[in-house]
Amino acid sequence: MGGGKKKSTAISALMIGLTALSSLSTAKASEFSVSVGPQREQFSGWVKYKGTEIDVKDDLHIEDKTKFHVTINWKNEIKYVPNIRVDYLRVKTSGEGTLSKTVTFGGVTFNVSDRVSTDLKADQIDATLYYEPVKTEIVNIEAGLGVKYLTGHVEIRSLTTGAYSKTDYDIPVPYVYAALNGKISHFIWGLEGKGITYSGSYLYDLRIKGGVEIGKVFANVGYRFGRLKIDDVDDFSTDVRLKGIYGEVGIRF
Repeated sequence: MGGGKKKSTAISALMIGLTALSSLSTAKASEFSVSVGPQREQFSGWVKYKGTEIDVKDDLHIEDKTKFHVTINWKNEIKYVPNIRVDYLRVKTSGEGTLSKTVTFGGVTFNVSDRVSTDLKADQIDATLYYEPVKTEIVNIEAGLGVKYLTGHVEIRSLTTGAYSKTDYDIPVPYVYAALNGKISHFIWGLEGKGITYSGSYLYDLRIKGGVEIGKVFANVGYRFGRLKIDDVDDFSTDVRLKGIYGEVGIRF
């Protein structure tokens, strides 16, 4: 943890991944795709850093937002070489309201009835290596392993007393990945999940989607529900849920 630390931005990492996967798209019998779209982000849960649990809605008054997500995917037919998928989800929101209780964050106390302003960033970059043990014209199954990299900050300021506290975080979380995708004529659908549990922490990220594919262009509408519980990583703990409708349009090469 700690502010002021220089690190690559999520967009830079995504562009590096896009460049790398694009260069791989010339490999034997490969397919490269990219998609982008909006994601409605509805928040609930709590955060804690060197202090007390603070509810992101009741105490910090965090607002639901609509941001965006990007997926780049490289599939190949090379024996023993896994497919590669990189997902980026922009998570950034803020809030302003009155505290209903006295809380402590980063060793700084914010008093009941204080008017506080909060800024929350929790960008997610997922890198997944996977295989397709079942692959037909109608349905295919994907399975693999990946790492979710969370990068962001929580910043709280009292507009009443001027008290201020902030923590930055960069947390890698491994996960198991599985998906079931299907296609009937131009209609496409999919179910996918990522998850893990270990040492009091756990992650799950579930999606359901449906849409159309015409030629090399596709579009989906779906629903995403995720939950991340982190138990004391560098004095930072959280149990936050994020859910909402999303859309995407993409193209295959």
